[in-house]
Amino acid sequence: MTRCLLLSLFLCGCATASLHPAPEKLEPWTTHLRDRQPEDAFAAVYKIGPRRLVFIAAQHANRDDSLTFRLIRDAYATFQFETVIAEGFATSRGVNPPSLFKYAAESGPNADGFVEGGETVPTVLGARQENASLWGGEADELEVKAQVVAAGISSTDLLGFYVLRHIPQWIGERKIRDAADARLKPLVEAALAKNRSALQLPADLLPGYAEWAAWYEDLNRKPLAADFATEEVGPLADGKFGTNRIAFAVSQARDTYLHKLIIGHLNAGESTLVVFGASHLMIQRPALDAAIGQPCYVGSELARANSACR
Repeated sequence: MTRCLLLSLFLCGCATASLHPAPEKLEPWTTHLRDRQPEDAFAAVYKIGPRRLVFIAAQHANRDDSLTFRLIRDAYATFQFETVIAEGFATSRGVNPPSLFKYAAESGPNADGFVEGGETVPTVLGARQENASLWGGEADELEVKAQVVAAGISSTDLLGFYVLRHIPQWIGERKIRDAADARLKPLVEAALAKNRSALQLPADLLPGYAEWAAWYEDLNRKPLAADFATEEVGPLADGKFGTNRIAFAVSQARDTYLHKLIIGHLNAGESTLVVFGASHLMIQRPALDAAIGQPCYVGSELARANSACR
């Protein structure tokens, strides 16, 4: 289904101008690029004739009063979108996944403004209110696996990393305090089972928490403890952790897919909102600029973008 969707978008005759994807221009995520990234969320707005591409570079947030949430709301208030592309679920789940709308509707902020589902919640609710088509911005896991394995990453490393990258999310969702929290073990074992199934890997590959923790210690040369840092799951091409090498290969596959998906929707004549983590926009900028041209606005005040991008 994913390939059919992309093909139909690329070949759609309703586009007013044909844009050419430029995935070769994607910038590798390095410590230098990381240090250039703004400290908080921001957005880039592109003008393509009557169409607009608004890319929200989210700082993954679980606060209703965060800048990320405000930017998402401002994007919907300022522009009209036919399509919304969100991080965290596959395009192959189809347009407007009912389970995602149900989850977002039931995940409003609690009394202190905490939103467990993070920026996915205002993204999904805004798409429904605006009657925009909501699509996942992720390739199927088996497509990512094929590219990552071809890049020299083992299936064991991919499985281990897929579970490890949940730790910052679990901390943000208040499911654990840090990586030394005793509540981590059942979360890891459930994630191992789920990802083994998604990646079609055998049951004896990292079968439990102990084997997974040993994998981590061998790769990153330190035991998993409270000092775990989000940087360890970052796709840093020049990172100091073994897990950075795996993350970089996964990032290349994900961002290549996302770039082609964005250009496909624009070529289908659709104004498009993209909500992904900030590092993805930093990686995507040279490729988007090559395919579309320079953005008409970059910043965190989207009301200004409305006049700047007329």
